[in-house]
Amino acid sequence: MTYREIRFIGLAAILLVIPVIGIAHLLPVNSDEKMEFRSEKSKRLKAAFGYPDKFVEYFAAVEGLDEGYAPYPQGSKMEEFRRAMLANAKRGGTTQLDWVERGPGRVGGRTRAILVDHTDPTASTWFVGTVGGGVWKARRFIDSFDQVAIEWTPLTDHLPSLAVSTMAGASVNHPDVFYVGTGEGFGNIDANSGVGMFKTTDGGNTWTHLTATSNNTDWAFTNRIVVDPNNPDIVVAVTNTSIFRSEDGGQSFSTVLASDEDRGRIQDLRAKPDDFNVQFATVNGTGILRSTDGGKTWENSFVGLVYGGARIELAISQSHPEVVWASVQGTGARDTPAGPVADLYRSVDAGQSWSIVDNLESVPDPFKAYLGVQGWYDNAITVHPFSPDTVYLGGVLRWKAWIEGDEASQIGTVGNFANNASSFLDLVNFGASHVGGQIDLGPYDPDATDIEVDEMTSVEIRFGPNLTQMAHRFSVPPNGGTAGDGGAGIAFADYMYREYVEVPFQVWDTDNNRQLMVSFRDQANNGSWDLIPFNTTGAGNTHSREYIFISKHNYNANAPLSNYMTNGGFSSGLMYFMWPTLADGDEVIWDPASPSPGILEIEFVSIKGETRNIDLWENSEVHVDHHNFTLVPIDENTNEFHILNGNDGGFAYSRDGGETWSEGDAFPGFNTSQFYDATKRPGFPMYLGGTQDNGTWASYNNANSRRGWRDMLGGDGFDVVWKGADSLMGSIQFNNIWRSLDGGTNWEPAGNIGNFAGQFLTSIGWTPKTGSAVFSISPDPAGGLLRSLDFGETWQATPARGAPVWAPGNGGKVRVSLADPSVVWVGYRMRTATGAGRLHVTENALARAQGEGVQNPVVLRPVSSPDFAPTSQISGLATHPFTRATAYVAFSVSCQPKLLRTEDMGQTWEDLSGFVGTDGCRSSNGFPNARVWDVEVFPEVPRIIWAGTDMGIFESRDHGQTWAYADNGLPAVSVWRIRIVDGEVVVATHGRGVWSLDLTQVLTSAEEEAGASVPTSFELLDNYPNPFNPSTTIGFKLATDSHISVSVFDVLGRKVATLTDQPYSRGTHQITWDASAVSSGQYIYRMEADGKLIGSKAMVLVK
Repeated sequence: MTYREIRFIGLAAILLVIPVIGIAHLLPVNSDEKMEFRSEKSKRLKAAFGYPDKFVEYFAAVEGLDEGYAPYPQGSKMEEFRRAMLANAKRGGTTQLDWVERGPGRVGGRTRAILVDHTDPTASTWFVGTVGGGVWKARRFIDSFDQVAIEWTPLTDHLPSLAVSTMAGASVNHPDVFYVGTGEGFGNIDANSGVGMFKTTDGGNTWTHLTATSNNTDWAFTNRIVVDPNNPDIVVAVTNTSIFRSEDGGQSFSTVLASDEDRGRIQDLRAKPDDFNVQFATVNGTGILRSTDGGKTWENSFVGLVYGGARIELAISQSHPEVVWASVQGTGARDTPAGPVADLYRSVDAGQSWSIVDNLESVPDPFKAYLGVQGWYDNAITVHPFSPDTVYLGGVLRWKAWIEGDEASQIGTVGNFANNASSFLDLVNFGASHVGGQIDLGPYDPDATDIEVDEMTSVEIRFGPNLTQMAHRFSVPPNGGTAGDGGAGIAFADYMYREYVEVPFQVWDTDNNRQLMVSFRDQANNGSWDLIPFNTTGAGNTHSREYIFISKHNYNANAPLSNYMTNGGFSSGLMYFMWPTLADGDEVIWDPASPSPGILEIEFVSIKGETRNIDLWENSEVHVDHHNFTLVPIDENTNEFHILNGNDGGFAYSRDGGETWSEGDAFPGFNTSQFYDATKRPGFPMYLGGTQDNGTWASYNNANSRRGWRDMLGGDGFDVVWKGADSLMGSIQFNNIWRSLDGGTNWEPAGNIGNFAGQFLTSIGWTPKTGSAVFSISPDPAGGLLRSLDFGETWQATPARGAPVWAPGNGGKVRVSLADPSVVWVGYRMRTATGAGRLHVTENALARAQGEGVQNPVVLRPVSSPDFAPTSQISGLATHPFTRATAYVAFSVSCQPKLLRTEDMGQTWEDLSGFVGTDGCRSSNGFPNARVWDVEVFPEVPRIIWAGTDMGIFESRDHGQTWAYADNGLPAVSVWRIRIVDGEVVVATHGRGVWSLDLTQVLTSAEEEAGASVPTSFELLDNYPNPFNPSTTIGFKLATDSHISVSVFDVLGRKVATLTDQPYSRGTHQITWDASAVSSGQYIYRMEADGKLIGSKAMVLVK
């Protein structure tokens, strides 16, 4: 095989590759020789790792998918939102509050879709689709400083969070019509599902939800759309399961390629720019499909294409539409320390045939593995607008590749592999060169001899009654190999020839209808070929390494090959090498005397090979993890074109064909960051928060939607703390907590917390009342509740009482009681299907050890769990501002209770979301069937509770008895954290950044609602709840400003508490009594205004 020289520029200075622990489901290699690596993921080319797979796993855990719960019904988000808006309309609407968008104005969130607005003849207006912040309109202009600027306008804030994956329009002929597809169908666990498709006919001003796509699970992930440029009513879309076609503008769709259990995700779709009839679709596990009738019918486009079952992205040349490129995710068959080698293919005849565009073996590993290990997540390709031989590639980083030279080679490979014996036989992925690491080819094995590509043939291994043949038996040294146990790592030359024996299968050359010679490794050295379950542990002779070696030589039943009757002889003329094992399952039976019928089919093909020169295209700082390149041709004569790029950091733009770039810092206003948490600096409108993909950021004073924030920490950012002016704390994945003691200028690791096992979504517990005490959580029950009394300088573990009770995951929560800092709630779940798993609480969280050698005195105990609590991980945890015994637990399982409350320190629980006792997925009190992330009780008006959901904020104004969509000015975006800090409500959204609200607005709206007008008389109101344990709320109305005293007496007339004794303004007010310190019984509460008795009422405490 001949390759041509490939040049590289500045590798050592540009790229750092750091191997870390790999991910089993991304690189499923079972052999002892395997090595797993994770590619580098850096923010602005700084070393910081990202884990998109962990985020997807977390969603699955809180939805309970790993516990057997069903996912949310397709279209449920839009249906819940429609129902909530209708309920608000029936009540007469909602009050709009003056929310302030705090940014960060220069940090975007994950962006997968970009569409040029063809109503703008300068091509300076674009539509940009994000996975959390919906669709935006971007208009480029030159500002007063002669600099390029972009004006950003959100177009879908009135719709619930849209995970936009694709957009397509009818181009210049119908520029106002385009379609939006939702749902990220690229994860290896189905998460971030969508709500089908939307359509606009007026350039994004109004939207229609295409109901034909809303209630069908096949539309959960709309991956690509193409629209006929001459008729905007003709639309073709691919989803994870099917290809759909509409001829009436999306009112109805026909299924042109139905789901098939043997077919993988359908992930890309492209139409030739000069002929809409010719289209291409990519299918995981199948390859590339081609249509020549506008998407009505499809056929394979496999000639020359060798495919191992991973994601494929396509790009068609605008200048030469017959040229199509394919970027193929590596499968692990060819590994490098930077990840599996990714493949490039090119067709010059519109997909009728393909050639591989390969590298020299001397190419540095990072260049071979240009997609790293994340090709399933970020894989983008586009063709130079004027040169069909040049492509731009996006994975973790950006690359530029081009055809160089005219020579071509023939490359041998496996074109198709079928295991029709899978009922009893599996092949091990041992890192081989082909078929996902399962089969090695002799011409590319350095230990094989006397075999060339043109001597290879297609073969079958046939099993069944009476199918036997003779084979060369080889044994291995019992103390050989890398571990000295006769297992892995034994060179071919050390295989010892033993004899010519019968095996229970036959090997045939299907190209020439001839039987072939075969050899095998007799691991047990018992004289026969054995098919046993996979095993590489224990004594070497019990291992399952009964390898098969297929020869190019004709079969002779009467005598072995003479040159095979020596050590390692089978390496001469070796075509194929594989490692079969018995298939998994108790019901699987193997009887060599009467084997079940089955055939292993290996099709050998010789394909054309071209070679590429590839260069790291990182000539200026742009965020990593690339999902989209959209080219805007300007002038072919001068080779001028612009590039629009969607990545995990939002949007980037190049005016000079990728030589220089501008992104968030240059284009403020694209506020689409996905926050996990946010807080506020006391006394100043300055904010701190942790984001998905973009680390931890702090704002400047008077933050707004256009002002930039300061970059604090890399990685994925999670919970944060801002204590006083200068003490800050931020977090990265796996309990990697950092602190700053100088206002964020310098950061240091937070003490010895790294000594304890950490979870992916780092959680920090803190309130202003705890002072320097902070808390976290470890998935290891020996760590349990992690506590620092010196703001992260040192940490102590408070063990949970046994692993079954702890039942850890990757996103547990820890929250300090807002009422009493000695009370801390912590845990992963309330119960499991087996009855284990508990939320935990401590009531002495701030206790210090007394005396030398005394251990951590904190006592952590599990609380009770009701049978109606889901067995999933919890998704939120919150406390009450006044009552120490009250806590709230949020869940995100479809059709299950979403919000539980305890008022007695976890002894009993009630469902506030109205799902207990109802049939189906609709609550009884207005709470939505949607994921819930956080809860906040308003301290001045505790009957008002806000719940942060995937559809925005839902509000209760009666202590959780009924709920409604707040619809008070905040976009309908996923809300992950709500805090009340320093007189402000601070909201962290997962797609629209950070927002804040003056707390007095909520109080004013509550007063207006409570009385519909200012009270005209004095009145003492009934307490709620009544009976109660241990706290209750008492309300009163004042006609004028007055000095108010409210006291509590027992039945003997003895005063047991003074609840308030201070001036109040005219209006309606509430106070809370925590009766934890008194015994059960009847009590009287009495109110005086300016010394005059207003009234008294009875209440009952039941403990």
